[in-house]
Order: sequence, then C-alpha cells, then structure tokens
Amino acid sequence: MVSFARYLLTAGTATFVDVAIVQTLLSFALLQQPVFFTLTVAIGAFAGMSVNFALSRRFVFTLDMRPAHRQFASFVLVSVTTLALRLCVAYALMALFALPFMAWVGALPIDAPAERLAHLGAVGLVTVYSFLAHKHVSFAGGFLSRLSSRSTVVP
Repeated sequence: MVSFARYLLTAGTATFVDVAIVQTLLSFALLQQPVFFTLTVAIGAFAGMSVNFALSRRFVFTLDMRPAHRQFASFVLVSVTTLALRLCVAYALMALFALPFMAWVGALPIDAPAERLAHLGAVGLVTVYSFLAHKHVSFAGGFLSRLSSRSTVVP
C-alpha cells in the first residue's frame, strides 16, 4: 500500500505535466480533431512518462540492477500500452458523451468539453493498470526476466 501511495504522488506530478500539456494543446481548434486528438494525448503522455520514470525510479521502486537505459526501455514499452489503453478509454468516453442523455457535456462553457473530460477520465481510470505494469515489468527486470523475478518497494 505504501508503494501505491508513493506511486500516486509521483504519478500525480507526472500526470500534472501530462494534463497541463494536453489541456493547453486542446485550446487550439486544429488539435481538437480526432486524428490530432490522438497526437495531442500522445505528446502529453510522453512528457508525463519521462517525469514518471525519473520519480518512480528514485522514490517508488528499488533498482533491479539493470542500467537506467534498459529500465527506461521497459518503462517506455509499458507506457505505450498504458497510452493505448488510455486512448481506448478516452474514445469510449467521447462516444458516451455524444449520446443524447449526455448532451449537457457539450454545453459546458469550455473549448472541447467532451475531449477534455474524456482525457481526464481516461487518465484516472488507467492509473491502477499503470502502477501494476510498472511494478511488475518496468522495475522487475523487464519483460524478459518478468517470469523469474519480482519488484520490491523502496523502504
């Protein structure tokens, strides 16, 4: 539980970076289009991922004796799966917000309300997956050694 609490703090900082970038980019009408929405979310996710790696490596998980660049490679692979899951959830939420009973979302006094709320909802919904995947893969020897080792938490 302590490691998850630490992860929430470090991931919260990374999420702030991610959300700040995405919400700022969504102020531009062109980036609200579906194709560019994916790019916008990816830009924010990769910025947040870099912050999350540095903080998680230092404050949440113990080192697994691999060089930092190998840990980072595992972290990137897990983060890409997290991004894919987040995009699926975001698009599902946008489809939900397009239903007639959710018309109030479109009436909110902000630019791209459905996209903004879908992004925030998706970030929150994939947090547990992200923690577990980083704990059991990124900081547990990577994908290849996952079957033979386990991650430990910084005391």
